[in-house]
Amino acid sequence: MRTMGKTWGITAAVVLIAACAPARPEEMAVRTDPAPVAEDFPDVGEIVEASWVEERMGTSEGRIEAPGPSDLRLSAVVKLRPAAVSKVISDLKCGAGVPEVPKQLKGLLTPGVAWLSCELPTTTKSRTAFVVDGSEQAFLRSTTM
Repeated sequence: MRTMGKTWGITAAVVLIAACAPARPEEMAVRTDPAPVAEDFPDVGEIVEASWVEERMGTSEGRIEAPGPSDLRLSAVVKLRPAAVSKVISDLKCGAGVPEVPKQLKGLLTPGVAWLSCELPTTTKSRTAFVVDGSEQAFLRSTTM
């Protein structure tokens, strides 16, 4: 009888934990409100336009997750004010680099350009700005730590 009670208790706990984990969406929705991006990247200046996605990191198929904080990655294609890219390049340490862009945003980037990868100061997130000298377009990525 005790074994049956323990089995039911364990089964109920597994079901409850599984019910707490939201189902992963098949595809991340592209959002266009610039406010969340501007909140993560105040040091790049005013964001005129933004298209972005946010994804949960570190989850695997078929794994039951316990409820709790998640690591999130925000990826955004943005349009900045004309002088903002020059300021980012002059204020930060930048080097050649190519962004890894989620498929939902790939069509929004100008192809065949020489990207510069600029590490922004870390807050509670790791943040990188990819820019092209002379362009208003940038690709921004932040990841919670």
